[in-house]
Amino acid sequence: MMSTVSISHRKVAFDVSAVPRHWNGGDPVLTRFFDALSVHFPEGERFFIQSVRHFQDQVTDSRLRQDIRHFIRQEGQHGIVHDRFNDVMAGQGIDVERVTANLRRFIRTSQKYLPKKYQLAMTAAFEHFTATLGEAMLKEETDMFREADPVMRAMFLWHGVEEVEHKAVAYDLYQTAAGGGYLTRVSALVVAMLMVHAVVAPVFINMLRLDGALRKPGVVLRGLNRLYGRGGILTGMLPEFLAWFRPGFHPWETGMPEKVAAWLEEYGEHGDPMRASAAVYGDAVIQEAA
Repeated sequence: MMSTVSISHRKVAFDVSAVPRHWNGGDPVLTRFFDALSVHFPEGERFFIQSVRHFQDQVTDSRLRQDIRHFIRQEGQHGIVHDRFNDVMAGQGIDVERVTANLRRFIRTSQKYLPKKYQLAMTAAFEHFTATLGEAMLKEETDMFREADPVMRAMFLWHGVEEVEHKAVAYDLYQTAAGGGYLTRVSALVVAMLMVHAVVAPVFINMLRLDGALRKPGVVLRGLNRLYGRGGILTGMLPEFLAWFRPGFHPWETGMPEKVAAWLEEYGEHGDPMRASAAVYGDAVIQEAA
């Protein structure tokens, strides 16, 4: 099963200069969870690009070669946009430079000791996580950005939609050029998720400490329940996420979610991620992108 979805490179910008500190409905936990992911995106995207480039020249299928080119351009743009938001977080007192230096060191160590095929399998696994999160962003029952600042919501939706759009590129490259293999693939997701928690969790906790949120256990518990509780954001993703462990799995089994397609259609008409976000959420007031 190969993708029939056309991947597009979109050069976008968001004015994040006036984003409130707790931009996700005033909830420090829901805000800092996504901030802790976001601060790692630029370095992470560079790792994904490098992992894919190791095998790029071995691809004979012209469609996959084209998809890889667009994947690299999309991931590069994601890094640029999240770098700009990193500057905002640095202004809030978060030691962004230290966080990114730690991740860079972690990635270089992984690249030194892990085979290139395993690095690609891990990239495919991370892409499965981000695509599953991207699809969950637009589910009614998840509602993770309903009360979010419009600029931040638009930024994460744009990123999430593109993760869905290219969700099979690293996977197809792993299966074809790298030779595939079930055990390597499933172990890579386990390792990738352990890495996410090992790397992101301390940053998340430090952000909450900096905000003084750790002195309010009720607020923290309510926020964690929204993430990990029954019907929570992350627990709601589990069925799609765990499908990775099925031997015949392919990322495009879930197809193109209706609201992702609606975002793509709206963006295709106006070229404005703010309008696309507002249209999908049914906002009455449409704000222009920066």
